[in-house]
Amino acid sequence: MSEPTMRQMWSETPGQLELRRRPIFQPKDDEVLVKVAYTGICPWDVRAFSGKSSVAFPRVLGHESAGTVAGFGDKVTDLELGQPVAADFIVKCGYCKACRRGRPNRCQNPTYQQFGGGYADYVCLPRRNIYPLRPSTSLKAAAFMEPLACVVRGQEMLQLHPGDVALVVGLGPIGLMHMQVARAFGAQVIAADLLPARREKAAQLGATWTVDPQETDLTAFVQEVTDGWGVDAAVIAVGVAPLIEQTLPLLAPGGRLNIFAGIYPKQTIQLDPNLIHYGEYVLTGSADSTPQDMERALELIQSGQVDTESLISHLLPLEELGRGFQMVANREGLKIMMAINPVETAET
Repeated sequence: MSEPTMRQMWSETPGQLELRRRPIFQPKDDEVLVKVAYTGICPWDVRAFSGKSSVAFPRVLGHESAGTVAGFGDKVTDLELGQPVAADFIVKCGYCKACRRGRPNRCQNPTYQQFGGGYADYVCLPRRNIYPLRPSTSLKAAAFMEPLACVVRGQEMLQLHPGDVALVVGLGPIGLMHMQVARAFGAQVIAADLLPARREKAAQLGATWTVDPQETDLTAFVQEVTDGWGVDAAVIAVGVAPLIEQTLPLLAPGGRLNIFAGIYPKQTIQLDPNLIHYGEYVLTGSADSTPQDMERALELIQSGQVDTESLISHLLPLEELGRGFQMVANREGLKIMMAINPVETAET
């Protein structure tokens, strides 16, 4: 009897994709086999696929996935076959200084799924990397757990309070999630982007104000809506270095700025240190997420406080991953998601 196989979108080298059939993973004692329903395309995937990252090849990309339990090892006793789950694809070591100091997002010895990414029928991960979902949770929405967890981490660094005014620069899927989390924390939000469709989406999702910075003087706008105070917090959700320089002077006394997006190709910025000194500004960066961030992200999704599913502009079959990568590179639509083994929940 032949061994059962699964589909994987295999990248032998950067810029190359092919559909391969490979044996389905056999979970070890503490592992869970997940049948992937949906996997979102992250800009990082596109950058890695293009050879602009230091990741090793060959590999199977994809790390924003949700699906159903298809099997598990002998030591896994709390899950059931068919149970809906979301997955975290980075296995933290748990013993390095970063892990033991509460920063597992900066784990010094992480294990990446080089040959087991989410652009495949199945993935296999340790039980601690699997997050059970409520039966009614949309798997499309839950596939956003990982990117929303990163957003939650960045937003928590901004220490927003009810009544604060926050500025989100860049309204792609990440910026739109930043805007929603800031609103969930009680802030009013100025949402800025050049593209009308993205500003319209921000307005639909609850932005207090939307601005086209090419048509509106953002400095004057901030001064007007905050009575000359400035924004209490700002996040740069697009990888354009000059935006950091332009946004810093918009902060109110004690304002916080989060550099969320990575800048590629790398660029330097010039900042007036006196702005930071006299303004008592706090500049932060944030990268990746912790298990606690994952839990908070799932609660925001499952409680309906953050609408992720409406950010999906295109659902593509696994075989069209190359097209999806190109769409993300061209900034087409919003979230491009691969429908690998689509599953509808009770509510959908």
